[in-house]
Amino acid sequence: MSNKEEKKPFERLPTDVVPKNYKLELRPDLQKFTFQGKLSITAEVRNATKRVVLNSAEIEIQSVKYVQGGQDATVTFAEADETVTLEFPSELPVGEATIDIAYTGILNDQMRGFYRSKYTHPDHPGEERYAAVTQFEPVDARRTLPCWDEPAHKATFDVTLVVPKDRVALSNMNVVSTEEVEGDLKRVTFAQTPVMSSYLLAFIVGEFDHVEATDENGVLVRVYTPVGKAEQGRFALDVAVKTLPFYKDYFNVAYPLPKMDLIAIPDFAAGAMENWGLVTYRERLLLVDPVNTPAISKQYVALVVGHELAHQWFGNLVTMEWWTHLWLNEGFATWIEYLCVDHTHPEYEIWTTFLSREYASAMSMDSLANSHPIEVPVGPPSEVEEIFDTISYCKGASVIRMLYDWIGREDFRKGMHSYLTKFAYQNAKTEDLWASLAEASGKPIPTVMSTWTKQMGYPVLSVDGKQEGDNRVLTISQKKFCADGSITGFESMQWQVPITIATSKNPKALTFILDQPSTTVTVEGVGPDDWLLVNPDCIGYYRVSYSSGTLSPLLSALKDGTLSAQDRLGLQNDAFALAKAGVGSTVDV
Repeated sequence: MSNKEEKKPFERLPTDVVPKNYKLELRPDLQKFTFQGKLSITAEVRNATKRVVLNSAEIEIQSVKYVQGGQDATVTFAEADETVTLEFPSELPVGEATIDIAYTGILNDQMRGFYRSKYTHPDHPGEERYAAVTQFEPVDARRTLPCWDEPAHKATFDVTLVVPKDRVALSNMNVVSTEEVEGDLKRVTFAQTPVMSSYLLAFIVGEFDHVEATDENGVLVRVYTPVGKAEQGRFALDVAVKTLPFYKDYFNVAYPLPKMDLIAIPDFAAGAMENWGLVTYRERLLLVDPVNTPAISKQYVALVVGHELAHQWFGNLVTMEWWTHLWLNEGFATWIEYLCVDHTHPEYEIWTTFLSREYASAMSMDSLANSHPIEVPVGPPSEVEEIFDTISYCKGASVIRMLYDWIGREDFRKGMHSYLTKFAYQNAKTEDLWASLAEASGKPIPTVMSTWTKQMGYPVLSVDGKQEGDNRVLTISQKKFCADGSITGFESMQWQVPITIATSKNPKALTFILDQPSTTVTVEGVGPDDWLLVNPDCIGYYRVSYSSGTLSPLLSALKDGTLSAQDRLGLQNDAFALAKAGVGSTVDV
């Protein structure tokens, strides 16, 4: 018998009442590090109820009123659940309801929610100043306003900020009016946002310089920098102005906002955050000194800009239904950032960087016994942060790259367009994307991809061959690759593996799906001295172990530079990993 209180199982918010619009006015105090909030929520009451449950944390509510019924609510906080229950004297009837809330909160120093960020001004170098900035993903909008802080609860937002006259005020949308109010303050009102999830809401108050340009589709793009560093925003501006039209053309879906702001924040926990229309960055991931920034850093800035702008469609326009599907947001954006940079800056040869950074990182982590599947069930908010990891980002990107190659460019684009238009301003699950891609390509996407997303790890393919006239007959078998060489407990694991085989005469001599433990295939037109390469360009997310006879011609091609940089890197990485695991020859390395 235990005296310990049983942990209450996590439950998502009730859906008796759901949000349609938030009309929010915030008045941050940059000296006292507090803010006042006035919130008017337009909600849809689906089932008559006295109780409305929202997310709320570190907020003090002064008053709550149901406008149509003239009722005040009793307010009860559940701190452990980060929820607040508004209890009204009588039921809210089915239909539209307006709930007004007055409250106060703190500009915290935890780099989440609505927080303060310290900086110095070049004209006053000894004086510490503070900006008020936001970081709401995954579950911190609730620290700024009582709200339905779950991705599936989409709504529009009308934001107004009351701020000092000499400060820049930004939010997701464009400014529609600015008026002077009491003291040295101004009231800045922004246009209504599209329907979106609460974690994408953003606002910033501070001192910034900026550079701007308009892309070919008429979208105003601005890069905000610390005061005196505007020129360091020009590289990111150039990338963004090229990137937005690339995605618009690639998805065949227009960017739906009139502007795109990118801003460097002095104190920022994440690398960057894709708030719709107002993307926030660490300074080093946005600013480029034209003289002193090394080429590798410029490449990384281009990639991060590409990543966050991809989210404006894949994540913001269509959002995961719950955090279980986060990998799709992040894995997709990590893959397509490279596709975009390869288009905007072909001189970077960026796919080689993908292999050394994303692909190699994923394979190293995913070969461990304590890895996890790409898609993992997520319960309470405390679990969400745990899945922002190498598997979600790097393995997710690697698997989508493999899928893209298997489907083909045009069918993939067609499927993506279908997905984005069908679920625009809505939520979707992994299975919804697979269905759109399957419809576009006619291929069994769900069956194949579930073997890569719902189980951990990846296979190593053993390849042995024999010559039969002008043909090479290959026996290819699969088993899980383990970093320690032991597959005990993993013997039954199997994947549906898209395989491409290249030869010295044909870059795509054979393509097929390996959907069983072992198979035999014949590659035609391969002479005794010709080399044969499984997984050219390391497109597939697996390792390859060659018999010595099959490997020998490849080694000659590796040494004389016949193979591409990506193929050389793949051969060397596989050989080293196999030797390190004790399942490959150290002589081959």
